[in-house]
Amino acid sequence: MDILSYLKEANARHGPSGHEYEVANWLAERFRPLVDSVTIDPLFNVIALKTGLPTPTQMKKGEAPRIMLCAHQDEIALMVAAILPDGMLRMGQVGGVDPRILPASTVTVHGTGEGSQKLDGVVGAAAPHLSAETDRKHNNKREDLFVDLGMRFEKVNQLVNIGDLITLNGETVGLLNGRAAGKTMDDRACIAVMLEAAERLGTMRHEADVYFVCSSQEEVGGIGARTSAHRIDPDLAIVLDVTHADIPQSRPDTCVPLDAPSASCGPFIQHQLLARLKDTAIKHGIKLNGGHSESRTYTDADAIQIAREGVPCVLLELPLKYMHTTVELLDTQVIQECGRLAAHFTQEIREGWDQDLWN
Repeated sequence: MDILSYLKEANARHGPSGHEYEVANWLAERFRPLVDSVTIDPLFNVIALKTGLPTPTQMKKGEAPRIMLCAHQDEIALMVAAILPDGMLRMGQVGGVDPRILPASTVTVHGTGEGSQKLDGVVGAAAPHLSAETDRKHNNKREDLFVDLGMRFEKVNQLVNIGDLITLNGETVGLLNGRAAGKTMDDRACIAVMLEAAERLGTMRHEADVYFVCSSQEEVGGIGARTSAHRIDPDLAIVLDVTHADIPQSRPDTCVPLDAPSASCGPFIQHQLLARLKDTAIKHGIKLNGGHSESRTYTDADAIQIAREGVPCVLLELPLKYMHTTVELLDTQVIQECGRLAAHFTQEIREGWDQDLWN
């Protein structure tokens, strides 16, 4: 798979939390050649099933393991909260948008008024020259910012409604040494990991039924992961998300190196599955860094592991710089290695895999 081309195309697909229809349909077509069936559920979760080749015993009992791989497809966004008398727009948010990244950004307002147009805008703030000295010492809050569409109130009021989405602009660009930067790397880059794993599993014999889930509404609470895990009722899950990579200001205990996947430990992670994942990485010569989550992971793992009677989970993470910005930066080679690890780990889940799970 040409990962950079995928990242550029994924970036261009509209899909804020709760509005994943466009990106879901595009991703479904990407999975179809690699799996046996693809469905899109009422919440726009994409569920792609690659059936395994069970042993005679499993066939007799109908008990082939069910493995769920999950990465979320939704993106953070903004929302029109008010139309001011001068035509400027105040912003609410859909997911965690840091207001510090907004000044001087370009955005697209998805107007649902007359003609339902996409409107180009810029995020403005008071210039330093017009601000009091005390104000210049503080970061802008979202309430201090506005979207300028370059139009008078009457025209804006025709084209835009309260609640219309505002998406951030930021094309994906290829950098040196296999690096790439852009928006929606969180978490569509991890869907590239699943596509890579599905492609590799096509050349392997695996006993388990493997469900690749592109979940919806992760940025607003892991909603899609919760409903899809209930539907699939998996025996175990591999959750794929991004984590913070080292930058000059970072503390060593909060970030991981950019050069390899990371596997987190913590109370929401099944420790025997984590040990098995590490063993698989060693066996296949895949470098694996370690992270930690002291309570919640703030990923889809939090929702999946308490679905139904409980689902043992491991969390496999892509290191990413500048999370929740329009220049999220990662190493495309790590996507390939992460996909290779996910494929081998999945392929090696065989009959009796859970015998030592709770020791």
